Amino acid sequence: MKDRKKMRFAKIGVFMLSGAIALPASADVSINFSNFVRLDTAYKTTSKQNLNNQRSNLFNDRTVSRETYAPPALFGIPSTSGNDWNVPLVVFDDQVTRGDFIRPGEQDLDYLSLRVESEIQVKFNRNWRFVARVRGLYDPGFYEDFDARSDMLMDPAGNGMVAAGGRADLYEGKTNYFDAPGRNGRNVNPLELTGKNYMIDLPAALVEYKSGNLTVRLGNQQIAWGQAIFFNTLDLPNGLDLRRHSVLDRGFEEFSDKRVPRLSLRATHQYKSLVTDAYVSKFQPTIYGNPNTTYNVIPSQFTIQDNFHSGGYDDKIDVGVRLKTDFGGWGWQLVYASRYNPGGTFRWARTNVSTPIDQAGALGLSASNAYLAKSPLCDGTANPAACRNSDNLGDALAKTPFAAQPGGVISAQEWFAYAADVRLDGIEGVNAAVEGFPDLLDAYATRVDSYDEAYNLLNTFFNATGGLRGFLEREYHRESVFGAGAVYVTESENEWANQIIFNLEAQYTPDRVFTSKDLGVGFYEKDEYIASLVVEKWTRWTEAFPAAYLVAQYQHRSESDLVGRHLSGYGASPTSGPTGIANANYVVLAVLQPWPGREYIFEFASLIDVKGGLLIQPLLQWNMGKGIIAEFYYNYLQGHAWGDNPTENLIDSVDWSDEVAMRVKYQF
Repeated sequence: MKDRKKMRFAKIGVFMLSGAIALPASADVSINFSNFVRLDTAYKTTSKQNLNNQRSNLFNDRTVSRETYAPPALFGIPSTSGNDWNVPLVVFDDQVTRGDFIRPGEQDLDYLSLRVESEIQVKFNRNWRFVARVRGLYDPGFYEDFDARSDMLMDPAGNGMVAAGGRADLYEGKTNYFDAPGRNGRNVNPLELTGKNYMIDLPAALVEYKSGNLTVRLGNQQIAWGQAIFFNTLDLPNGLDLRRHSVLDRGFEEFSDKRVPRLSLRATHQYKSLVTDAYVSKFQPTIYGNPNTTYNVIPSQFTIQDNFHSGGYDDKIDVGVRLKTDFGGWGWQLVYASRYNPGGTFRWARTNVSTPIDQAGALGLSASNAYLAKSPLCDGTANPAACRNSDNLGDALAKTPFAAQPGGVISAQEWFAYAADVRLDGIEGVNAAVEGFPDLLDAYATRVDSYDEAYNLLNTFFNATGGLRGFLEREYHRESVFGAGAVYVTESENEWANQIIFNLEAQYTPDRVFTSKDLGVGFYEKDEYIASLVVEKWTRWTEAFPAAYLVAQYQHRSESDLVGRHLSGYGASPTSGPTGIANANYVVLAVLQPWPGREYIFEFASLIDVKGGLLIQPLLQWNMGKGIIAEFYYNYLQGHAWGDNPTENLIDSVDWSDEVAMRVKYQF
């Protein structure tokens, strides 16, 4: 086991120069510090753009027809089976091009940031140590950024130039790279200072106590329990920060730069061969990229309200314990964590935004007048043919997950295309909104029972309002995670069969909560198991070169993909709902080969979704001397390498990210 840890350290290849402050010989205190400055860049190698952003929306350059139909509820007909949306209103039919309202744009530069990090270690005596690391990032924003005030050319409903009612710091004005606010405006991470273009945080700020076989750490810290490339089967303590380069940095770093630091008390104790590692931590969620940033994964037509503070999750506690031992030539471990899942879930949320729609066109004016002609005050009942619950149609929509706002969805084609891309059900998404928010019935919506019904309803509503922005809220759920692992190292006289490390890890979570494929106010609850096999070996091809590190990994997931989306939403298309897939399976193949003297290190990492997705990352690291290290790598992503339906694999959602990247680091 100790040899394995040494091999791990060699594989990571951490280069760090440090200095020491000299103190009087009689003093027990020693101070060491290390610093680096790094420039990160990434450039596109294809014309593909992130379709989740406003300026590169899939429908910006497409003219689509919007046929309109009389709502069945207008005649007092409730939703029934069959195509109820079948009375055409041809006089209101139109054609619309999203690019007439949003200035389209393309970018070649994917990523540019300047990073400064400084670490100080103060050793007071043989028992006590203080460690702090400060990280600062600045992104100058040299992209074709979206600015709601200039790129929102004209709202189709005449409601102004910005997304009123959304998060002003994320959805209005210029693109915001680093702020991560909850619903009340406070950052979800309390120990970071952020703005649109900068972030300063503390990846580490802790006091460490060591005595014999006991180590205790108290403070802001990352807890790394996982060791796999791209996989985090038992890496349970921390969420991930995906605001910077998402997961497309150096694969061999194994999330070391992505784990969200949090206030924790961690204790590790070794008794003979038994190692006990336990923690108590303040819950901190995964942080996703902001709307209209390069690596954003949530369509910007939707406003996200994070309930981290307002839902009371900011004072929740996670606990976990891991037991590791050696027995009979094997290494064993057991893991338990009671935690809030840092990925969270999303569901439809009330907008509380009233926007008049009588300026959206003839249909909007007609719908507004028809609503006003109804008798007021239905006392909460849904009887849209006879009376109304609100003063006007805009107020009725304010009690639903939709608001007539700039930058929303403007056609049924757009709705279904994006539902398929994010692995949701476009038809059931309509029904979940109607059933969860009865004021949609008051606004003439009904449950739909077919693709044609949903298509006709959506185009009618988008035509009447000029387009609708959807509102979602993010919630978090406690879960109990049980894990186990085994490690075995082969011994053989055959060089190829000797010292192969087999590492098997498994996780079981009963009643794990997932986002429903219909975004309903309820959620999926499913038992999930995840199993991973990692096979590692160091081998020397020639005496002239250091040993190469080879690794092959396999992971099987019963309910979700690598980013936590439930598999029931897989397999949709722009013209059909999802079929779902039974399970997800991923393969990783990777190699690390140092040059003599480690002047160069070549790496190759690949992630394969067996349903047809492929990520390949070759990397060359050059140790230039005098504290300068340069890394050059290429991210190739293909979401339809094989298979019949690209929405049945993970990579299809991000295969616009082909890029060549460079990192230049100066350590001092």
